[in-house]
Amino acid sequence: MRLARSIAAVAFTLLAIAARPAFAGPLEDIFSPGQLDGVLPMERILHQAQGSVPGKIFDIGLERDRGRLVYEVLVISRDNQKIEVKYDAKTGAELSREVKRRKRKG
Repeated sequence: MRLARSIAAVAFTLLAIAARPAFAGPLEDIFSPGQLDGVLPMERILHQAQGSVPGKIFDIGLERDRGRLVYEVLVISRDNQKIEVKYDAKTGAELSREVKRRKRKG
């Protein structure tokens, strides 16, 4: 049952990524030729994040951070905190983990 929920969460995340606005485009349109050489598959980072950050992954993206390609993974923890974890896109090393303040309604 837990595995089915995890698979559903990953599927939802991947669908959400696929449904982003057209200007986001394929990675090849955003990054210059050769920049994606050696970048780990997103699935590997998702698996790694699931094993190291308890909670539900609700977003993942590949971005530039200080000249380095990083995967940014956003997780809602079991105690309802929003956690941002950054991984080096080429090595998979965890670069940072930060608990973000959640906006209160009202």
